[in-house]
Amino acid sequence: MIKQYRADIDGLRTVAVIPVVIFHLGTSLFSGGFVGVDVFFVISGFLITQTLLGEQGTWRDALFDFYKRRIKRIFPALFALYLCVMLLACGLLMSDQANEVAKSIMASIVFVSNILFYSQSGYFDGELDSNPLLHTWSLSVEEQFYIFFPLLIFFTRSWTATHRRQIIWALTLASFVAAQWMVSRDASAAFYLIPFRTWELALGSLLAIGAIPAPRRQWQAEIGVVAGLALIGYAVLFYNKATIFPGASALVPCLGTALVLLCGEKSITLGGRLLSLPPMRFVGLISYSLYLWHWPIIVLYRQVDSRLDNMERAALLAAALMAATLSWAFVEKPFRRSSRLTSRAVVARGTAAMAMCGAGVLALALLSNALYPISAQARGVLAYGERTGRTEMMRTGSCFLTSQHSLSDYAFDRCMIAPHDKPHILIVGDSHAAHLYYGLNHALPNAHILQATASGCKPLIGSRGDARCLTLMHRVFADYLKQVRPDLVILSARWLDKDVPDIEKTVRMVQRATPHVIVSGPIVEYDQPLPRLLARQIDQAEPIDPHRIPQVSVVDQRMAAAMKKATIPYFSAYRSLCRPDCRLWVKPGIPVQFDYGHLTQQGSILVADLMVREIRPQLAAMAKMTDMARLQ
Repeated sequence: MIKQYRADIDGLRTVAVIPVVIFHLGTSLFSGGFVGVDVFFVISGFLITQTLLGEQGTWRDALFDFYKRRIKRIFPALFALYLCVMLLACGLLMSDQANEVAKSIMASIVFVSNILFYSQSGYFDGELDSNPLLHTWSLSVEEQFYIFFPLLIFFTRSWTATHRRQIIWALTLASFVAAQWMVSRDASAAFYLIPFRTWELALGSLLAIGAIPAPRRQWQAEIGVVAGLALIGYAVLFYNKATIFPGASALVPCLGTALVLLCGEKSITLGGRLLSLPPMRFVGLISYSLYLWHWPIIVLYRQVDSRLDNMERAALLAAALMAATLSWAFVEKPFRRSSRLTSRAVVARGTAAMAMCGAGVLALALLSNALYPISAQARGVLAYGERTGRTEMMRTGSCFLTSQHSLSDYAFDRCMIAPHDKPHILIVGDSHAAHLYYGLNHALPNAHILQATASGCKPLIGSRGDARCLTLMHRVFADYLKQVRPDLVILSARWLDKDVPDIEKTVRMVQRATPHVIVSGPIVEYDQPLPRLLARQIDQAEPIDPHRIPQVSVVDQRMAAAMKKATIPYFSAYRSLCRPDCRLWVKPGIPVQFDYGHLTQQGSILVADLMVREIRPQLAAMAKMTDMARLQ
């Protein structure tokens, strides 16, 4: 039998979904709100396993009954969302973007969108943030789990409880170890793919099969629920985008969720009563629809106005809650009511609905192509937003490591070693350092341009990041600079205000090895890829200035003032492109940047020429060194 309804679990769903929504609204209130998905995974594994244990009859009948419940629970609201999003995409987006939305929907219909998004991920995955179906990756992970896990439960019916627990423990631990191993090698794989997320769902399953005993005393249960909520709260409040995640970091919210579920199993606690309050229960009841609707609403609104203020965020939250309530009341509930159809009939109709929804989405995509064709000029500009050419330009995979590379991929002999026939100039930093390589190599043919760069890796003493970043920076600052002593070091990154004190400390340390250090400041950034904005300007006369992110200019001004005060040479990449109007084209048809802020090959040459021109006085001051005199 399926266990009795627990109101506190609906409240726990509220604890999961609200941080996700707030995080996606772009506030700093819940910087770790993304862990709400992990909370959902544990809850889902717990409830689904209870359902599976309650199924009766042969394994075939039980499997059909299980999928009948999943179809009635998942499909109606999800397919309604697909069709609405596709209609809106056809009206608000360019036809090529509508095609991408259609591709995402098709992948999501067959529950492989997580694999699609992984294949499109990597460091340059900014356009994924503009995909209104990005959040369906988690649904795909769950449904993939529900393909193999019911078979495991049904085929182990004849096993003893101990043996069944052992195999699920083994599955959980193997997945966790794999996730921890993978997160330092390919963070995108650890995030999106089922082998590295299985342990979170399986943790809930362990609770459902009684593999972890519930506390026997009331005071233990009370403390357990409070501790569980505290763990979730800690992750929500103190995790951020720089947290190495998932892997071991996901243990905090997952164990917190497990504690709440476990300690509320046999005891009614104060924390459980708070979670069971009517407002908490209601948001929990609509949490599935709220999760479905909030992200498309935010993404599609940002196509109109990306600079969200608090009033707009509040309005978007209200819109998401309203859409979720309507979806729950008029789509979810009617379809979840009891039906006279057999389980096999429901599965057959669900399969037919998948095909019909897919056909409708494809028809809308074709209609968008016919009604809103993209001009040849705009299509030529959009080609700069493709990935071609970036590997060679930044030397990705050898001298520039993304999240999909490990330190063993770094070609030290190629990237950091050069003959002494020319001066050595070393670029250190993240992708905003790597995109300078191509231009500097052209602008300074009489120098060897060396490169130590990794995505998300700021060239700072005490920098935070994954092992790939920390080890590379340690190798540069602790060993390489003292041994090789390059003639000039350029520190460049996607700087923030908080980095300024550490920049000065880092420069002083580098100057012990070489006195010649230049800090390159932040570059112009946009809320969408620049080629996309230029294409929309060409075909739809949409202005670009409103899409420029103003905070970057503020950071640049503060950095310039701080570096001037510290007498540290500073190159303002922002001012070099905005004097006063920001330069969009290198020349007709060739944009300066290929995404939100990274330079194209021609853009890199442009900025490097401007950098060399601006820092020439510093180079002249260095002319006392024989090798550096060759740069003049």
